[in-house]
Amino acid sequence: MENSLKNKTVKGTFWSAIERFSSMGVQIVCTIIIARFLSPTDFGIIGILLVFTTIGQVIVECGFGQALIRKLDATDIDYSSVFYLNIFLGLLVYLLLYLVSPFIADFYKLPILNSASKITFLTIPISSFSMIQYTILVKNTEFKRLALITVLSSILSGGIAVLIAYYYRNVWALIIQNVLMYFFRTIFLWLFSYWTPILCFSILSVKTMFRFSAHLLLSGLIGNIFDNIYALVIGKVYRPVDLGYFSQADKMKQYISGSITEVIKRVTYPILSTIQNDDNRLKDAYKKIIMVSFFIVGFFMFLLMGISRDLFIFLLGEKWETSGHFFCILCINGALYPLHLINQNILYVKGRSSAVLKLELFRRLLMLVIIFITVYFDMIYMIWGSVIYNILLLFVNLYYCGSAIKYSVFEQLKDIFPIILFCVIMFLLMSLCNSLLVDLLLVIRMLIVTVVGGVFFISMASFTHLKPYIDLVSIVKTMVYRKSL
Repeated sequence: MENSLKNKTVKGTFWSAIERFSSMGVQIVCTIIIARFLSPTDFGIIGILLVFTTIGQVIVECGFGQALIRKLDATDIDYSSVFYLNIFLGLLVYLLLYLVSPFIADFYKLPILNSASKITFLTIPISSFSMIQYTILVKNTEFKRLALITVLSSILSGGIAVLIAYYYRNVWALIIQNVLMYFFRTIFLWLFSYWTPILCFSILSVKTMFRFSAHLLLSGLIGNIFDNIYALVIGKVYRPVDLGYFSQADKMKQYISGSITEVIKRVTYPILSTIQNDDNRLKDAYKKIIMVSFFIVGFFMFLLMGISRDLFIFLLGEKWETSGHFFCILCINGALYPLHLINQNILYVKGRSSAVLKLELFRRLLMLVIIFITVYFDMIYMIWGSVIYNILLLFVNLYYCGSAIKYSVFEQLKDIFPIILFCVIMFLLMSLCNSLLVDLLLVIRMLIVTVVGGVFFISMASFTHLKPYIDLVSIVKTMVYRKSL
């Protein structure tokens, strides 16, 4: 039983990682090319629009995806009922956002937002036609198919966007890329999922699942609004170009931290749900997951933190140097991200959706207080304020989520402390190398500093026999062994 669970986790993680990182690779390449032709202001404009799009997606999904994954005996009636509800909500949300587009443009004093909003928001009804297909593939851990779907969609939409950016050099390249990504993804999900809805809608089925999903909807709405509140505030209080710098820095952070963490969360949620009633097994499995996740994400975020300025200049050009400074600070948030997200996963697995909602309310109240204090200062103070928020929130999450499986705050801090220590020392060592090699060519300096930091971290983890490092090596060996068979 244990080996079956481990093999299922390893296989799912491998293909989910292939999907996420191959897609991320395509997006990074496209962003690097497009950023050479567009201005930071263009990225600031799309950053504003994506806030509303993300919130709209949460409303349409309505928490039913998580409910269907958790429901062990879900039927075609359940899937079809949610499918038709998603489409109805998708069209309704788009209509409402279409009508408020002029007000969004007036609020930010950017006339282009009026027409740009109406096109960008098409992603909401388009994606509503494939939410159930995506949910079914995730529930069945069909991440190999999802990998193919995501990569094909990213390549097609990204390639077209690069051509538009080259010839027209304006924000429409980013807008069309976003819409086409969802369009191609929806088509491929229909082609590869092998599921079609039946002509049936059950109000009883929806009502039964809504008892669980309602709390997820509210917590998801609160979470997404506040996760994007920095973009909303920066776009209004500061300049669009400042939002462009911030958006690129935050996006790069999400590419690494968000992608790794989401892969692990997405794979482990349906698997951990199968042992939700066995607290001992759940704690042991969860402890290994959170430690390995933090080890990987913490390493990469602090490694990139050490070369942040040089990285942005090298990839995007001199005009994006400010993004490099922002990225250096945001890497701290990125390192802590798995501790927040995967901790919360336990509450989903245990079915405590009301606890998720209460936690969201408290977290966001804390965020509002910090934003209110920092918004009147320079933008850099706002970004540091987000770091303070994440550190304070860490203790709340460790207590609230750990108590569900009797994993105390002290025990969790004791487990993650060696990783934090190695990450901080690695960053300080890389900073020292940067100051000593300041006269070297940027690419050579960046390469040397990266190698020094990486070798130090891995060597220390190996020398001290750090448990998450040992577990990670075991997982990699398992994946290699399975591939060789």
